[in-house]
This record gives sequence, C-alpha cells and structure tokens, in this order.
Amino acid sequence: MKTCVVVYSNAGKAFAYAQEIAQNKQAEVLRIQPRIDFKGFMRYVYWGYKASLKRSVSLKPDTIDLSDIEQLIVVAPIHAGRICAPVRSWLFTHRSYLQNVSIITTHLDKENTYRDAVEALEKEMMFKFTEIQSKVIE
Repeated sequence: MKTCVVVYSNAGKAFAYAQEIAQNKQAEVLRIQPRIDFKGFMRYVYWGYKASLKRSVSLKPDTIDLSDIEQLIVVAPIHAGRICAPVRSWLFTHRSYLQNVSIITTHLDKENTYRDAVEALEKEMMFKFTEIQSKVIE
C-alpha cells in the first residue's frame, strides 16, 4: 500500500511528528508550503486569523500524484481552534482526488481533541475522513 503523509508545520514540531509517522509506515512526506509565510509573532497572528475565519491561502505547487496513493495521512495543526489554513486550503484544492484519508490534529491542549474542528471541515468539504486522531505535541 503506497502511503503519503501530508503536513504543514509552523515551528517544525508537526513536521517532526509527520516524519516519524512516515518512517513507521515507510511513506513519503509532502510538506505543504504557503506562498507567503511570516516570521516571529506575526506568523501566529496571521495563521490564527486565517484559520478562525476559514480563509484559504495560496500555496506553492506540489508535485504529488494522488492517483498513485492508497492511503493519505494528513497531520493538521490546530490554529485558533480550527484546522490550520494551509492544510484546509490543500485539502480543498485536492478534494476531488481524496479517497482513504486519515487526519491527525496536532495541538498543545491536553483537554481537547478538536474532533469538532475536523467534523466542521468534513461538513464543509462534504467528505468523511476514514480516521480521526489527536496528538498533543509539546
């Protein structure tokens, strides 16, 4: 089964986790890269704003051929209580090719799994993820 792990990472923690998953599944990693990215504190303000208002963002082109992928694992950081804008934009861009997709939310909140954020995204996309997981990354 050909597997791909897709991730956006602000500070590198989600990316390190995605690499760990990919190594265990013998999968490749696709890093989502926005065309515009800020540094420092402004990065958190910008991405929080985009996520909270469900705004799409422009992404750098990727080279993945999803028709060849049997399982897609999306590592999605939570920003402002929602799936981060780069992951959301990537999923909407590729939604017509999505089939067997698991999503793992990454966050700092030990009390919340953010399942409601994933379910809201499912409703918007009219798509059901095959598996929903949550991972606290400190």
